[in-house]
Amino acid sequence: MKNETKVESHDVETLESEVGKFVSKLPYWSKYLGAKILSGLTIHDDDISKSYSYLLEELDILEKTDKEEIAIKYGDTKPLTYKSDLTLSNIENVVGVNALAENQIIEFNPQVTIIYGENGSGKSGYVRLLKQVFYSKAPEEILGNIRLASVATTKSINAKFTFRANAEDVSVLTYTEKNNECFSQFAVFDGKGLFKQLAEKNEFIYRPAGLSFFALFADAINKVEQKLTMEQQSKKSGNTLADLIDLFEGESDIKECLKTISSSTNIEEIKKYIPFSEQDGIAKNDINKKYDELLLMTKNKEKEIEMLKKISELLNENKSLVEKINQKFSVEDIKELNTETKKFLECDQIAKNEGVQNFKTLNLKEIGSVEWKNFIIASENFAKKQETIDNYPNDGDVCLFCHQPLSSEARILINQYWMYLKSVAEDNLNNAIKLIEARKQSYKTLNFDIFPQDSILASWLLEKHPNELIALKKQLLNLSTISDNIITKLETRTLYEPSSYFNIDINIYSIIENNIQASISAITYNEQMKELDKLYKQKIYLCHKEKIGTIFDKFETFINNQKWLNKSHRANFSKRTITEAEKNLSSKYFNQKYIDAFNKECKELNGDFGIDISHSGSSGKSYRQLQIKGKNPGSILSEGEQKVIALSDFLAEMHMSEINRGIIFDDPVTSLDDKRKKQIAKRLIHYAAVKQVIIFTHDLVFVSNLLVLCEDKQISYSCHWIENSNNNPGLIYLNNTPSYEKKYRNATPANEYYSKCMKDDCTPMEREEYLKQGFAALRTCYEVLVINDLFANVVQRYNERVSIDSLSNVKFTEDLKNELCDCFGQCCRYMEGHSHSDKFAYQKPESKNLHEEIQRYETIKKKIKDAKK
Repeated sequence: MKNETKVESHDVETLESEVGKFVSKLPYWSKYLGAKILSGLTIHDDDISKSYSYLLEELDILEKTDKEEIAIKYGDTKPLTYKSDLTLSNIENVVGVNALAENQIIEFNPQVTIIYGENGSGKSGYVRLLKQVFYSKAPEEILGNIRLASVATTKSINAKFTFRANAEDVSVLTYTEKNNECFSQFAVFDGKGLFKQLAEKNEFIYRPAGLSFFALFADAINKVEQKLTMEQQSKKSGNTLADLIDLFEGESDIKECLKTISSSTNIEEIKKYIPFSEQDGIAKNDINKKYDELLLMTKNKEKEIEMLKKISELLNENKSLVEKINQKFSVEDIKELNTETKKFLECDQIAKNEGVQNFKTLNLKEIGSVEWKNFIIASENFAKKQETIDNYPNDGDVCLFCHQPLSSEARILINQYWMYLKSVAEDNLNNAIKLIEARKQSYKTLNFDIFPQDSILASWLLEKHPNELIALKKQLLNLSTISDNIITKLETRTLYEPSSYFNIDINIYSIIENNIQASISAITYNEQMKELDKLYKQKIYLCHKEKIGTIFDKFETFINNQKWLNKSHRANFSKRTITEAEKNLSSKYFNQKYIDAFNKECKELNGDFGIDISHSGSSGKSYRQLQIKGKNPGSILSEGEQKVIALSDFLAEMHMSEINRGIIFDDPVTSLDDKRKKQIAKRLIHYAAVKQVIIFTHDLVFVSNLLVLCEDKQISYSCHWIENSNNNPGLIYLNNTPSYEKKYRNATPANEYYSKCMKDDCTPMEREEYLKQGFAALRTCYEVLVINDLFANVVQRYNERVSIDSLSNVKFTEDLKNELCDCFGQCCRYMEGHSHSDKFAYQKPESKNLHEEIQRYETIKKKIKDAKK
């Protein structure tokens, strides 16, 4: 049988060679999976099944077979479907995502794409979508449009994603295909992932391929383990031994043998009880006949035994009643009773000193009632509201009710009222009375007549044990008298202090019970009963022998299942071995590199805050924890500093990834000052040379920094405008934001869209899109015209300095201002989805309308220029 491992030879030890050595030492069944993963192959269900069968052979459950030699190849373990030059080309046909407008498209530059828009413009909706399909530490649920009339009208989530590689479309994938490996090559960073990055352990999603082997391998091993677990459950789900034993009524040697069945039982031990022969059947009939005849003769004795057993039950019930009665006259209960009486006497005295009794008078009725008490409470509250009165009543104060001067006796009475409101004496007294009344009721409900003359037990005792019955009744009568005495003491609120304590003698019941059991034994073990018992055992044995012959296969299956389960529990899935190997190799080949990369990012972002990084591993996965002197950075650093650290962590992991091709950011500079914004912009543009960078932001200063850096570094970029117009978020205007000032200093962008829509091959749908973009471009031209020409750059968009010297170049008339506003308003009215005034209803624009507005722009631009002259 071939069961060898061939390992490729390497002179220099590498991560891949050490992983190969780890795999080469594994058992054949797991080595088979490890070798496939190292070869860059995807593990399929057939591979899991084959590995599982090898495992069963190792456990001696299946017969061993000849196996092929396994060759361990070192090399890249990334699946071949990962693309080194993959980029996201566009997103379109987005439906069912928050309230995002439909029929929009976002085109992405291979290097840098900026989507600019104010808060509420729809950026978060697109980011939620991207966090669902790409890697994110804080994925968010995508909600439907809550503005829709009903849930029934909500559309299912969908979107189309186009990816490119080698300058060609690689895949056009929908939202439902988000498990495709194209999506795993992009990652999203946003502020909502800060908590997980700084407060919790974070798994490394992107690591060297050699280390990624362990997660893939652990996953494959888990699938084999799950397969074994499922079959174990299947083996356990059949008849249990208890279920099978329950089929045998009565007791016999056969049943005792069956009870001892286990995984080590030899089936031959059970086979000796089968088959049930013809002679067994004849013997069974003969024994049944003899048993039935003898049973008739012993029926009266059985009835007598049943009667004695019934008397025994009644006697035990009666004994329980006596024990409960005794409890009420125990030393502990009497002490507790006297404690409650003493408590009442104390509370009664306090209540007389402080309570309602002090206010009793012949002049008034219902003193102490709820109405009386509420009257006092209301009076006190009303007195507190009198601003001119302090600590009412004082000398010279008047009655709040009749306004008559208060006498000294009246003031004393009122103060006593206030003291009463603060006193708990009455409540304590009432509680004490309730306890005594409850105690009294418990004695009144005691039943001492537990041997009524017409009862079965009393009649039997009168015949069989008259002396014992008389003794018990006398003792019950004695306790009844004591109970009456106690009740009187409770009613008069006096202590009960007996010279001695008395209880009913429970031993009398033991004497009677012993006599009953002796009588039962005497009847049971006479010669007839002994013979009946012998015949019964023979009868049960033959019944069991007949039964086992019909269900022997079930016992055989149970024993075989137990043997299978016993062997299967020896399976070793070496999870700790996998974790330790991953942890050691990660420490040797990855952890320090990540720390170096993280520290470099912190330095580049001016975020060297003394972060410590610890590493751990589990189930083939690796984790890191960021801390400052053992504490959560979130409890020490400001929000802005936390964002810098989280961003450094994210960029370091993406930098070390062998498969990541794109990084996406959602407002990464929120809560940061302008200096930090510039540092982060510089770092993101740095990464644009090796990865696709996509940024959603509402910060124009940050946008300006990005665009300037792109031009300085000759990085290709696209900048789009996203808008919420008329409660319709997510409207996209490609290559059109207030940031493109140089491009929009003339009408060239609008003219380009006009030329496109005038081509003969332009479809109506394309024309409508070009017109929409054209009017949006023209609106931006007007905005730039106001800043650069009308106000002569006195206030620049991204410069804190105001150019006072440029004020001399600002010259315009009221007519010029009004004309400019009218032109701009006319342009906005043509924009699709823009909020229009009631005066101007929206009309679908035509090509000539765009041309007319471009001409109006050129005219007003010339007038502003002439005004300066």
